[in-house]
Amino acid sequence: MSRIESSRLPIPSAPASDEPATPTLREPQQAATGAEASTLEVFRGGAGRASSPLPVVGPRCGPRAGEGSGFDFAVGGSFPPRPTGNLREQMRQGAFTLAQSEAATASLVMRGGAAVDGYARGHLKMLEPNPPIHGAPTSLTDYTSSMPGVTPEAAFHYFVKNPGPVFASAGIRLKPETATLTDRAKVFLEEKGPPPVWAPVTFRLEPEASTVHITTLDGHPLRGTNRFVFEDDRQGGTRLRQYSAFQGSSPATSVGLKLMDPIERQHDIWRSVHGHLHDTLSER
Repeated sequence: MSRIESSRLPIPSAPASDEPATPTLREPQQAATGAEASTLEVFRGGAGRASSPLPVVGPRCGPRAGEGSGFDFAVGGSFPPRPTGNLREQMRQGAFTLAQSEAATASLVMRGGAAVDGYARGHLKMLEPNPPIHGAPTSLTDYTSSMPGVTPEAAFHYFVKNPGPVFASAGIRLKPETATLTDRAKVFLEEKGPPPVWAPVTFRLEPEASTVHITTLDGHPLRGTNRFVFEDDRQGGTRLRQYSAFQGSSPATSVGLKLMDPIERQHDIWRSVHGHLHDTLSER
């Protein structure tokens, strides 16, 4: 990776309304200082590659689907993501992660169904939003793609009305099954793994701004936010800008980084989602 000035990549702050009320059981979080939070790195396609001495505007990582979408991304901030929060908070998050991993395994064995959906709804009620801790080292990614001939309103409407197919394009199922997103909806994003994962998130919708906010909930392996902004490209189409900010939520994050490549998996997920939106909407 090669470092560039922080002005090269916009770093949006999480919306104030995404911040959870401070739980009574949580202790004050650790803040971090240092230069790492104020620099950006451009993703060069994998670890171990020689970095260029010249600054580059962004990577060129061709999508596996969505040819013509112009999918691209750049990363910045602190990589790899490290667990944040005090020890008590990390242990709390780790306990949720373990319980939800066991539930994901049971869901796959039972092949879903009403009982699984009922359990998921009940468990989600206990979970609170878990955005990045302000001031701690944060990993940032800026994804972009285009949808020629599609209005931002139409693209936003499709995303909200078809969350199942949107996430299924990346091999993810929603638990409980959700036909349409609603404001403040909570779901698990189920991945069969290995290991099986139930990653809980909540959605906030801004129809007037054609924007979808996704914030992780307690027990998600990464605490973070994703903001999907469907913008008018001034050429009769839509430019999708996705701002991602995340940190580790517990020691399980560090273990996961040693056993697999969850960051690359994230890139694959969003590459597939952007490609699905392009292929589904632009070819109509």
